[in-house]
Amino acid sequence: MTNFLKKLNKIDKELDNNLVHHQVLEVNRIVKSVEEEEVLEQSPNKLGLTDFEIANLKKNNSEKTYEINVLNNMLNSLRQYLSLNYGIWSLPNLETAELIKNELQIGSALEIMAGNAFWSKALSEVGIRTVSTDSLEWAKTSSTGKKPFYPVKDYSAPSAIKIYKNVDLILCSWSPNFGTADLEVVKAWKKYNPKSHLLFIGEEMGATNSSEFWLTEHFTKSTAINKINKSFVSYDFINEKIYEIENEL
Repeated sequence: MTNFLKKLNKIDKELDNNLVHHQVLEVNRIVKSVEEEEVLEQSPNKLGLTDFEIANLKKNNSEKTYEINVLNNMLNSLRQYLSLNYGIWSLPNLETAELIKNELQIGSALEIMAGNAFWSKALSEVGIRTVSTDSLEWAKTSSTGKKPFYPVKDYSAPSAIKIYKNVDLILCSWSPNFGTADLEVVKAWKKYNPKSHLLFIGEEMGATNSSEFWLTEHFTKSTAINKINKSFVSYDFINEKIYEIENEL
């Protein structure tokens, strides 16, 4: 068990509160699933305490104010913990992957800038023929890059789109919120495979993608995407969603 979980479970035991206990159990379940390289069946439950819940906890545990603050910070830091220890920023789930397959009629997929390719694993497990690619530059300086969840081929995003130009879906999860990598992806997609679905997973004007991307690209507001997003509920304060670039053909 990691120090993160040991500390969280210790505070949970000390507080002996059902609300806290359910959230800590959920964190343990998520980490266990990732550790065992298993994709969650559905989106995890929401984590983090509201101001009202924190106030009530402190009222009934006045001697544990510090521990309550630490607990809430840890609940809100799970995504960071997973990124540092497993190299993943987005948690896929099989329900969402299945909906992507069925609602968008996807038989084959290409994940670009895949990192440790947890989304590729999810797509593959619901029966989508999936190729995962990444330039792997980040993996040279990160120990988490040595253990991908799915085989990753060493290609830049534009090169991968050019090479695998017959797939039904191109997926990009958590593109950096700096630089122009996301805009280059859209440009390559329009050139080599504009008939495919292009999905970005991230937070609008927030943790992912460039400002120019959010300001200049057009996104579909289809029934299919709405249905997919209903199954993909962010578990923390980051408003993570799935966005489809509008096909102009």
